Amino acid sequence: MHIKFSPSLFAALAASTFLLGCQSTGQPASKPPFGSLAQITSISPDTSQVFHPGQQVRLKVDVSYVLTSASGTIKLLVLAADSSELGQDVKVIAKGNGKSTLETQFTVPVTTEIRVFAPLIVQGESAGSAADGRSYKVVPR
Repeated sequence: MHIKFSPSLFAALAASTFLLGCQSTGQPASKPPFGSLAQITSISPDTSQVFHPGQQVRLKVDVSYVLTSASGTIKLLVLAADSSELGQDVKVIAKGNGKSTLETQFTVPVTTEIRVFAPLIVQGESAGSAADGRSYKVVPR
């Protein structure tokens, strides 16, 4: 299931890009280079699985990307329905096409949904990123 853009996704991505923007070289903010994108190609466990509060989850995500600038990062970001962060992983990537595997572990909180995002963030850019996402339903035991 693909996730539509939401205000909480915007807040998570804004925080991620802000942190990376702090490392910028003082260049003015601009949009990511045309053609850069990230796509989740595999996620384990499968998103048809229902999670339960207290459950331990080891998440593995394969992401294919195209980066048209010199360098960037792919970030795995796992959020509860209230946008609290449950886990993350980051991989540095270089210009071109490639695949990256990101992993994290977390304990499912009392929530209704777990959201997983894989934003591609262009190094040195303080605005914009390309992201793909998935979600898991959480139900009480």
